[in-house]
Amino acid sequence: MTSGKADRAAWTPDAAQQTVLALPREASGVVVGAPGTGKTETLIARVAAVIRAGVDPDAVLVLTPSRQTATALRDRLGLAVGVATTGPLARSVASYAFQVVRAHAVAAEADPPQLLTGGDEDQIIRDLLEGDDEDEAVGVVRWPDWLGPAIRGTAGFRTEVRTFLAECTTLGIGPRRLRELGERHELPAWVSLSSFFGEYLQVRGAMRGAHRDAAGLVREAVGLLRTAPAGSPAVDRVRVVMVDDAQELTLGGVEMLEAVRARGAAVLAFGDPDVGSGTFRGATPENFARLAASLGAVHVLTAGHRGSAWQRELVGRVTQRIGAVGVVAHRGAASGAEADDSVRVLTLRSAAEEYDAIARVLRERHVHDGVPWSGCAVIAHDTRQVAALEAELSAREVPARSSGPGRALGAVRPVADLLRLIELASRDEWTFEEVSAALVGTYGRLDVIELRRLRSALRHAELRRIIESAAEASDTTAAAESDKGEGVAERSGRDLVLSAMRQPLEFDLLDTREARRAASLARTLEVLREDLDRGATAHELLWTAWDRSRLERTWGELARGNGPLAEQAHRDLDALVALFQAAKRFVERSLDADPRVFVRSILDIGVAEDRLEAPTRDGSVRVMTPAGALGLEFDTVVVAGVQDGVWPNTRLRGSLLDTWRLADAATRADGETLGAFDRRRAALHDELRLLARALSRATARVIVTAVDDDDSGPSVFFELLPDPEPFDLDHPVSLRGLVARHRRTLTAAGPRAAAVPGSLAAPAARAAEQLALLADAGVPGASPREWYGVPGPTSTGPLRDLSREDVRVSPSRLHALEECELNWVIADLGGDPGGTTAGLGTIIHAALEHAAGHDETALWAEVESRWGELTFEAAWRDRAEQTRARDLVRRLHLYLRRFDDAGGTLIGAEPHFEVVIPLEDGTPMAVPEASEHRVILSGYIDRVELTPEGTVVIMDLKTGKREPQTDAKVLDNPQLGAYQLAFESGAIPEANGHAPGGAKLLVLRPSATGSDYVTPWQPPFDDERRDAFVGRIRTAVAVMRGESFTAPYEEHCRDEHSYGLCRIHTVGAVSAS
Repeated sequence: MTSGKADRAAWTPDAAQQTVLALPREASGVVVGAPGTGKTETLIARVAAVIRAGVDPDAVLVLTPSRQTATALRDRLGLAVGVATTGPLARSVASYAFQVVRAHAVAAEADPPQLLTGGDEDQIIRDLLEGDDEDEAVGVVRWPDWLGPAIRGTAGFRTEVRTFLAECTTLGIGPRRLRELGERHELPAWVSLSSFFGEYLQVRGAMRGAHRDAAGLVREAVGLLRTAPAGSPAVDRVRVVMVDDAQELTLGGVEMLEAVRARGAAVLAFGDPDVGSGTFRGATPENFARLAASLGAVHVLTAGHRGSAWQRELVGRVTQRIGAVGVVAHRGAASGAEADDSVRVLTLRSAAEEYDAIARVLRERHVHDGVPWSGCAVIAHDTRQVAALEAELSAREVPARSSGPGRALGAVRPVADLLRLIELASRDEWTFEEVSAALVGTYGRLDVIELRRLRSALRHAELRRIIESAAEASDTTAAAESDKGEGVAERSGRDLVLSAMRQPLEFDLLDTREARRAASLARTLEVLREDLDRGATAHELLWTAWDRSRLERTWGELARGNGPLAEQAHRDLDALVALFQAAKRFVERSLDADPRVFVRSILDIGVAEDRLEAPTRDGSVRVMTPAGALGLEFDTVVVAGVQDGVWPNTRLRGSLLDTWRLADAATRADGETLGAFDRRRAALHDELRLLARALSRATARVIVTAVDDDDSGPSVFFELLPDPEPFDLDHPVSLRGLVARHRRTLTAAGPRAAAVPGSLAAPAARAAEQLALLADAGVPGASPREWYGVPGPTSTGPLRDLSREDVRVSPSRLHALEECELNWVIADLGGDPGGTTAGLGTIIHAALEHAAGHDETALWAEVESRWGELTFEAAWRDRAEQTRARDLVRRLHLYLRRFDDAGGTLIGAEPHFEVVIPLEDGTPMAVPEASEHRVILSGYIDRVELTPEGTVVIMDLKTGKREPQTDAKVLDNPQLGAYQLAFESGAIPEANGHAPGGAKLLVLRPSATGSDYVTPWQPPFDDERRDAFVGRIRTAVAVMRGESFTAPYEEHCRDEHSYGLCRIHTVGAVSAS
């Protein structure tokens, strides 16, 4: 048991432990005991005693179920034995099997074995399943209909297949036998899997080197142990074998020990079948019962040495409800211990409150009781909970680190981003989505705002180039068109980014931070392409990309610190080291393999790489599942998320392929298998074993937590625990929480009380004093200088300064300004991110202006030519928007055709106008050639139309859903009014000499009528309406020249349907905690 125990010299065995230590060297049997009875300590002492009695250390072997527990045990064994050995005293079962098989291969001058990783197995299975999809396309079907390509293409199905094949190997079931069982039990999936199993074995056998999976390696070792001649050094050197945590042995492990025992070696197995956690991989309690029956004598450790009597009492309550399978002598009667504070049960109102409570408990143990972070652990039922707990605790300033295999390498962002750089460099064609993902990734180091800024800078540079070219050619018309945006449609921001990534010099010309980072990434891709051309290996390509990123020093410095960033740096560096190790194995296995195969395999594989880690980390709380807690103990253990439906989880594992029926089908003489009810009862007992293991890991404190709200409740296992207690989260135990509490207290007192120290209430005064002390100590957030809204404004000048520049008024923005000044100014300062709807409207407007004809085909061709400028989150959204765009084009075509049929004439398309608006009373006039700074009403008109009656009507196209659709609603429309004012001022030369006919909207998406479009009309100005409109413009200009902006909160800002940007200032706090 790994722990922070004192020196072993202080350990004194109890009577039962002394009995085990006194057994003869050649004694075999099992040693059982409840959690905390000292099984591992007794094993270590037994190994030391046997070696002191004269047994050669090389003849003694300690086996454990996993590499992690073997690694943790080796140092402790070395210290206890105190003599040199030629090899490690502790090995995993798989390691010993590998040693046996390798020794036999070397003696036979055959290729030594190589162990397939889980990722390697997953890749083989993936390739075979993809081949099945190709076969089905030509009519060759292996699988039943209900296991179609959609199911077979999932990572979950591949995991089921891996587990099924491993179980077959463990049970000694080959493809032919599997087919017979499938036909006997009428299981078509087994028949299909028998064929698949055969192909899997063929592929594995054809690989370079002698590859085995873990189950196959153990099975082969068992065969060698049974058949090797007597005296064979490969199998008979070991004379004393001891096993720790024997309850985790699979059937193959049990058979290996039986074979070792049959060769005359002494086998002593230590374990507790009531805390087994490996049922999902074949480590059933029946295996331990078989081992106990095979080895004979059973020795029981009875005295508990871990935790309080109350903790042991609760663990006993749990284990007493587990079904009896084989050995139960270690289950003692209830001790009747009295409840104490060594066990606490908490129910919280939400998941966030549960995370807060866990962080609070751990911090109290660390701060108040002096328990190091490494002396604390959080145990959750499954890996999804573990991942969430690790992230949430780190966010609450509790250093947390998960144990176990973790996530698949391809799911770790720094790994995936590095691999995608190589994948990108290996391809000739790139999409903007791929390039932008690289730029905002780990190694591009841009965020989405910076990427948008980079696109804008490239567009402006392109626009300047076009204007300068037009100016050099003295083509003023082209220059004007360029000013409107024409000529850059074929070189959108997306296209410009793609071009610059191929030609980094285009980034160099910008000389901005974003451009420099993008240029660095582009040149990295260039170097990778050159390395690929010269035949670089996957390992070399990874090193090139990593070395050019210059992140080694940055992440190294972060990892040496404390806090969430340090923990993230640790995780990222660990994942990259694992990636380089995987690349090294790939190169060693296939020297001439294409690096792209490696890249794709890591990105596609959903299996986590096995990893070794230090048994303890001084600066981190361990977060793990019960299976990951094997062989560990801690001062404080939080058993988190004990929810109904989560713990217990009685869903049958392997139910898709009926993996759970394999053992019964292969071993029962009558060929029958247990029913689902019996299996669910067994699953419930497995869940109780997991709970018993979790509860028994603590030496001082156990805290059990669950959420009790409208959607979820505590587990039924809470009936075995003390009653939940209330939990107080009011007083913070972290600096950040303390700062937040004092700031909240001070803010609640109000600005009037805070302004005069003498009027401060006592709590607010204390809060101010505490914040001052914290600020002096440099605690983040304590100083008022860091508070949002406290510092003065950076500028108090007017937004528009007429003494320095013209004030330009946009007709299309007048309505927004009149509706809400705050909404208008946020958009004016760049706060409007735009969207698909706005982009679609721009494209429809461009089609109306530039299409080569008004027929529907020409209009759609223009829309299609610019469709790539829009960005969609998914392909289905792209298709839906294209359908909507086609409908808008159809409606626009109908209007244009009917306009032509009625005898109308287009006299202006997108004409630009400028009208000076006097600040004093007077009439507007066209802009003269030279003047001082002025107020200018300027914009573009979609269409200027001449009716058959000879009047001019100005038309503005609208594609949105919320446009006015009746004459009454456009009577005071400021955009149409601005266009009419421009016409009357003579700012539209094409319309001069014609009578005014008013202005209208063309609304292509009417909601209240069944027509294809509506054209609400604004009549021509009379003197009164003209003067009133000029006054509105002057009022708007006064707002634009102002220093503050009013928000009509009740009428606009709080309206959820207004879609205003001003809501960013009105959304209230979600929580005060």
